[in-house]
Amino acid sequence: MASTTKQSVSQILSRLGRCLELIPIDPYGDEMSVGFYEKEGTITVWSFKEGNEISTRLEEIRNRIVALGDLAISTNNPHEFYFPGGIVYSRAFKFLARNSVEKSPLIPIPHGRIEVKDLKSNMILFATPREENGTWIYTVDGEGEAERPQIRIRATVAGLVRYGEMEKIGDTELKFPCSSRYDQLVRSVLPYARNVTGTEDMLEADDSRGQMTTGTLGFSQ
Repeated sequence: MASTTKQSVSQILSRLGRCLELIPIDPYGDEMSVGFYEKEGTITVWSFKEGNEISTRLEEIRNRIVALGDLAISTNNPHEFYFPGGIVYSRAFKFLARNSVEKSPLIPIPHGRIEVKDLKSNMILFATPREENGTWIYTVDGEGEAERPQIRIRATVAGLVRYGEMEKIGDTELKFPCSSRYDQLVRSVLPYARNVTGTEDMLEADDSRGQMTTGTLGFSQ
C-alpha cells in the first residue's frame, strides 16, 4: 500500500467528500481497503492502493454496485456513480457496498420478482412495484405457510423503512422519498429488512471494524 501522510489524506477527503462506507479488505482485489465517498451527489469508489489492476478492480466494483442498486454511471470517471433520483440513501448504500465488494464478482446479478425467504417461517416475502402519478410504490406481501403472516410482513415493512430509508404509506406499502423506482435497491435491502436484530448486530460489528481501519489508514486525528 502506498504511504500517505495525514495531510494528503485530508486533501483526498476534501476532493472526494464524506465517507459513506469503508470495506477494510477486498477479498477479490489483493485484499486492499475500498472506500466509498460522496460529494455533491457523486459517489466515488477509491482505494489507497494504486496501479492498473487496482483501477480495473475499482471499475468492476463501480459497475457491480450500479447494477445491484439501479444507480447511474458517471461519464466523467470510471470510478464514479450516483443515485438518479437525486437523494443519496446512505444507510441503504451500506448493503450495496458490502455486497459489491465482499461477494464474488462471478455471482450473477439477480433479476425477476423481488423476493426473499422469511427466516422465521416457510413464507416467501416479496415486494411488487407499481407507478401512481409519477411515484413508484412498493407493496410487500408473502406467500406460503406462516403462523402470523401479517406480523412478518409488517416487520419486513418496518425493516425497509429502517434500512432502506423508505417511507411507509400504508400497512404494507412504501416509497422512496424521491419517488423513484429502485427495484434492485429494494432487492438488495430486503434480506436485511426481514431480520432487524441480526442486521443491527452486523452493522455494529462493521462500524467497529471500520473505525479500526480508518485509524490505521491515518483518518484519526
